[in-house]
Amino acid sequence: MNKLSFVMIKNLLSISIFTVLFVGIFSCQSEVQCNQIPENSADQTRLEQQIQEIESFLESEGIEYQTHSSGIRYSVLESGEGNSPDFCSGVSVDYEGRVLGEDETFISGIGTDFSLRSNQVVVGFKIAISLMNRNADYRLFIPGELLINRGISNTVPSSIPDGENIEFRVRLNSY
Repeated sequence: MNKLSFVMIKNLLSISIFTVLFVGIFSCQSEVQCNQIPENSADQTRLEQQIQEIESFLESEGIEYQTHSSGIRYSVLESGEGNSPDFCSGVSVDYEGRVLGEDETFISGIGTDFSLRSNQVVVGFKIAISLMNRNADYRLFIPGELLINRGISNTVPSSIPDGENIEFRVRLNSY
């Protein structure tokens, strides 16, 4: 084996080791981010008020609900199967949204696809979807403070009335 071949093999081996280490380090970081609840810059005082408003509404309507530490309240209409998506998953959902206590739907979508990793998806929707599993159908009661993406104009879902508590009906089709 000549000197040139030896140098080439040595360089290829060095590049291979670097690549394995680089991919390994960043894939671990990606997993951690995918399993961590997204950061939320909500006004905590306002969030607490909105949670109280939602709970008062649910109790006055006799709606049984579960509680998430973020402030989201939800009712499971139909359990799905399998694991829940993480915050890096791409999902497909059917949904409709209305201001809490109102009958008029202000937004809806069928087979709507988006990535939970996107910074355009509002935090409350990311968290709520991550509670579900494939083919689940939920009523989600999300405080308005969790539906604001400050500095982003094209949010998912779009057209959310600013600062309003929203009820979503969501079916998670796939992820």
